[in-house]
Amino acid sequence: MKILAWSYERKLMIIIGFLFLLRLFHITYPPIETAHNWRQTTSLMVARNFYQLDNNILYPTIDECGNKRGVIGMEFPILPYSAYLISIPFGYDHWYGRLVGLFIVSFGIWFFYRLLRMYFDEQPAFYAAIAFAFSSLFHLARKVMPDPISLSLVVMGVYYGTLFLKTNNLWHGLFYLLFAGLGTLVKIPFGLFLVLLAFPFFDKNNKLTTKIIFVLLSVVIISAVYWWYFVWNFHLMETFGQWYNSGRSISEGWHELQDHWTEVLEKFYFSGFHSYLFSVLALAGLVYAIYRKNKTALLSLMVISPFIAIYMLKSGFLFAHHGYYALVVMPILAMLVGVLLSSIDKRWAIFLLLAAVVESVANQQHDFFIRKESFVKVQLEAIADQVSDRSDLVALVSNENPNEFYFLNRKGWLVPSDHLNPLEMAKLKSMGCKLLFIRRGVYQEPSELERVFETQDYVVFKL
Repeated sequence: MKILAWSYERKLMIIIGFLFLLRLFHITYPPIETAHNWRQTTSLMVARNFYQLDNNILYPTIDECGNKRGVIGMEFPILPYSAYLISIPFGYDHWYGRLVGLFIVSFGIWFFYRLLRMYFDEQPAFYAAIAFAFSSLFHLARKVMPDPISLSLVVMGVYYGTLFLKTNNLWHGLFYLLFAGLGTLVKIPFGLFLVLLAFPFFDKNNKLTTKIIFVLLSVVIISAVYWWYFVWNFHLMETFGQWYNSGRSISEGWHELQDHWTEVLEKFYFSGFHSYLFSVLALAGLVYAIYRKNKTALLSLMVISPFIAIYMLKSGFLFAHHGYYALVVMPILAMLVGVLLSSIDKRWAIFLLLAAVVESVANQQHDFFIRKESFVKVQLEAIADQVSDRSDLVALVSNENPNEFYFLNRKGWLVPSDHLNPLEMAKLKSMGCKLLFIRRGVYQEPSELERVFETQDYVVFKL
């Protein structure tokens, strides 16, 4: 068959294109799917506030900020700002962020393959790229969240950094600066993969002048990341009073990982791939690499593992309880899958690869659909427009998750369900809050407050 005679590059390009089209399914849906709606909501609040309030990229702003300005220290907001830029000619819509993320991740898969081709044959690189594409990235690629695009940009950065050290082409160096810099700014932890550039850096065949320029470019990246996360973000926190997550201490993280060790293990045997078979293949690939003394695979693992361990310790509880934190181990696990499958009979390799892909997609397909009851959230802005002005401060009852608050398109407070008492309500009123929104049938309604509006799904109270 002609298809079988196609090059691995051509096959991969077709698969990436097919995956892109497949993941466009329901891409215009609001961020109310079950998984990671909280994380998407934060990014979308920032994107909408760039469009409606202030387009200065240095001042990302959220809505659940009480009577404060709402500026918050966070990851460098490339994804929200990209969504804002698209909104300039077309008007704001939440799905622009999904589309931008999908484009970046699709290119990331291709560059992951090209990077592996520098160190492996076509076959293991191809199998690894397929495992990478059908990992948790299958559904995370269409999320408005920084982690998938950070990983993809850093992979591009490692590719161009390696190419620059080998070719001395200044354009490659500039692309390294751009992609590695943006990727690490978007999310620091994925910058750990830049340590893989130690391999070409210490290659005696590469020119000293190229290495010096590479070091200077890397200093620019490190300086920008340090300024954003450890100078500017702390300035924003002190100036605007919003909490900034700078991670756990090593000891705190260690104790939290110990307390939740079963959830930590789950990140390796399921969350990363959403496939038990892919995880088994990765483990078998590790055993095979040790047995065959595959220096490239083992050295990569040895160099990366300490940094992944530090990331886990700094994340602590968050690593144990958020599936997307497993993305940080995906490139290495995918590489091990490629190493194993390329060592066995091709027919068996294709069978195992297809079986793992089917399992992974089956375990993630639900994320492309939304429960009917979740669609009630999208009516909140229309309700709020009937009873308040855009400038009014409001409150919504929710146990920490700001997802519903996003749909109000107002500034204000999230109120825990156990704070629905006269004292807390009086306190909110004294700070300028005018209305309280409650989802019917989910939280108990306060009898002492005056109802000003109600629908089948929500009740609005006057404070």
